[in-house]
Amino acid sequence: MALSSYNKAMYPKISIFDSYSLMLLVGLLSVWGIVEFLGRKKNVGKKTISFTEIGGIIAVIFGLIGAVLLQNLYDFIEKGSAYKWTWAMTFYGGLLFGVPAFLAFYFLCIRKKCGPCMKGFVLLLAPASIASAQGFGRIGCFLAGCCYGRQTSSWIGVHFPNVEGKVIPTNLLEAIFLLLLAIALLALALSKWADWCFPAYLFSYSIWRFAIEFFRGDHRGDFIPGISPSQFWSIVLFVIGIGYTVFLLWEKKKAAKGF
Repeated sequence: MALSSYNKAMYPKISIFDSYSLMLLVGLLSVWGIVEFLGRKKNVGKKTISFTEIGGIIAVIFGLIGAVLLQNLYDFIEKGSAYKWTWAMTFYGGLLFGVPAFLAFYFLCIRKKCGPCMKGFVLLLAPASIASAQGFGRIGCFLAGCCYGRQTSSWIGVHFPNVEGKVIPTNLLEAIFLLLLAIALLALALSKWADWCFPAYLFSYSIWRFAIEFFRGDHRGDFIPGISPSQFWSIVLFVIGIGYTVFLLWEKKKAAKGF
């Protein structure tokens, strides 16, 4: 969610929150709801749920830091001496910092206390949780007037302040996709194919994000010639998905043979 050029005019205040911050908060609350829901459905112990929530808070804090730092890195590479610090964010920076922070918390602090139980639980809930948080974040992008698409004359076009003409609401389209994906992943987590939640998210989101980037109209930097920064990281996610799928198939084959 590269909030690099949001429009103040399209940033309605709701109580003490602006709409973008409110949507981030709603996204985090949705993650908490998913953790509690899956924990009860899977009969996970309260201690495991509590440690998972603590790890999630740590991941969010580091994720927000990473989201800002990576966006500033993009800006510095592109602008050079004209670069100025910004509080803009990009989703992949959050992922690059948030996931390692959670893993560090797991291996250094709670691995011996919760062990394999928490590992399996996290692999089930993480895909739906991330997709849900992203989805509400994208609604925030729509309200903030950032991450919009190219100009269009079709009925789907919307007007944003300080943007000429109608544009494709890529932010809203991505929000719809992600929230539907979160529901699908939640259903998958409760099925007999629950092991495939993680690769399902990696493949679904990486393909979607790579494709939707072609319809974006806001400037996102030229980090990699020919593709946007998000398309580069989408390729990385897709490759990770392939690797995880191969690993999962190998694990299942090994288990079937009784090793």
